[in-house]
Amino acid sequence: MKKKVLMSVCAGVFALGLLTGCQASGDTKENDTQTQETDAEKAAEDGKDDAQSSSDGEQVVLTVFDAHAYGLEEYDEMVKKFEEEHPGVKIEVQHSPNDYDTLLLARLNAGEVPDVFDVESGTKAQMYYDYAYDWSQDEDILALFHDDAIDTGRDENKNVMSLPWTYENMGLIYNKDLFEQAGITELPTTMDELEEACKKLDAAGITAFSMAAKENWVLGQLASHYMMDKSLDAEGVVEAMNNGELTLESMSNFSNLFRLLDLAVKYGPDKPLEIDWENSENMLANGEAAIIHMGSWCQSTLDSFNADANLGFLPCPVSDDPKDVTLLSSCNWTYIVHKDSPNLELAKEYLTYILTSDMGLNWMCDGVGDVPGAKTDQEVAGALANDAAAYIEKGETNGWIHTRYPNGYNDNVGPLLQAYMLGDMSAEDVITEMQNYWVVE
Repeated sequence: MKKKVLMSVCAGVFALGLLTGCQASGDTKENDTQTQETDAEKAAEDGKDDAQSSSDGEQVVLTVFDAHAYGLEEYDEMVKKFEEEHPGVKIEVQHSPNDYDTLLLARLNAGEVPDVFDVESGTKAQMYYDYAYDWSQDEDILALFHDDAIDTGRDENKNVMSLPWTYENMGLIYNKDLFEQAGITELPTTMDELEEACKKLDAAGITAFSMAAKENWVLGQLASHYMMDKSLDAEGVVEAMNNGELTLESMSNFSNLFRLLDLAVKYGPDKPLEIDWENSENMLANGEAAIIHMGSWCQSTLDSFNADANLGFLPCPVSDDPKDVTLLSSCNWTYIVHKDSPNLELAKEYLTYILTSDMGLNWMCDGVGDVPGAKTDQEVAGALANDAAAYIEKGETNGWIHTRYPNGYNDNVGPLLQAYMLGDMSAEDVITEMQNYWVVE
């Protein structure tokens, strides 16, 4: 998943005080989150004193490189408060929602390592752990998070090298009003039922799909649904792929990925590869298309396009068995503090603040609309996150596979699937190439 911005932010330009909210910040509850804020402030109190005294009257600049761009207003307020409480400290946030990995690697290769930066958990995060501060001994801070969320930031030696952001849920998202207009009374759970739903939508004059096929990462994430074997779950699937016990050709449902892409082309816009994430979400929210593939992270942008949109998750049909539908859930993004930062204690305090303070929890729960990796009783505003909670409660979600892909794999998957959608490659050739790209270092 990549995070996107609703305002124009040029890559490589520092946006001071950004990474803020797409909807007005709401009132926060005076509950356990205040206690958590106090705990977090206590945990970093010594670091705060050290960080401020180190400035010798000069302004201290903390650099933050971030792919997130939801909940922008809430984040802006959070940064302002942090700066007010730390005279002489300036937070510089560079946003790169597009080409994030490329720009982050370029900065690191140039020796310009941000004090705080985020990456996708899993194989990608492991690339950056040589730069990461080890939180394993900061037990008072780790106690503020759910154990399974903390586990997403552990290295192979079980050291905690990064801290989690939010739980995110991914699948098909549908417009309930359009389904009702088309006379679809039950959600499709098989490929045949999904095709029948597309036909009904088309007959009602409704565009069924607005797949963000211009985005490589969207197609790579979509593909992971058709790799899921629920008897193995995400980790087991990747392990079996890595040791050669499983191949894409041998996966019982993988060929159905191309059937879904066929539906997206046939019942989608005339030029599907020109649809980016913003077009896709805008069309769904404003009733111009019925189905997209995305995650709960896009709640605030959907709300900004149309706060009254009646949307919900449609677990992705992958076979002719209703039990195979997938809604994937994980604490996917994780934050790293640069271990050699000249402002290490300040960087630790800042990260603890944005992830566990009352304002930080409001950013995630209300501004972004997702469930934080930190413990909280604060109500989550996002309709999609709450919709997914029902599936999670029933044990009907699975883990994320794409964050466990070999490094660079997702970058190769997207162009291959785009070539299929254009008619330039066959499904068989795409599967062969995708298998060839699965290289474990």
